[in-house]
Amino acid sequence: MRCGMEASSSEERVVELEAEALVKDERIAALVRDVENLHAKAKTAGVIAQAKGVIMSTMQCGPDAAFAVLVAESQRQNRKLWEIAAELAAAQDAESH
Repeated sequence: MRCGMEASSSEERVVELEAEALVKDERIAALVRDVENLHAKAKTAGVIAQAKGVIMSTMQCGPDAAFAVLVAESQRQNRKLWEIAAELAAAQDAESH
């Protein structure tokens, strides 16, 4: 009878370990997504800051108002904010060269 209980206990432990591994795998996948999102934000932060600077200079407004302009234009065109910012920054670069 003891052998049967040990086998049952071992099987339960295997199931517990598999469940723990699944939870850890899901957590790792979530962390990978978070890191990818942070990399994407880091790439776009500079261009957004540059576009905000262009808007602030042109419209004589502060950074919050400049960001609101980018948000509004992004929503109006149904496009990503960083795309609008990149176009604005590129246009400014083209004018300055």
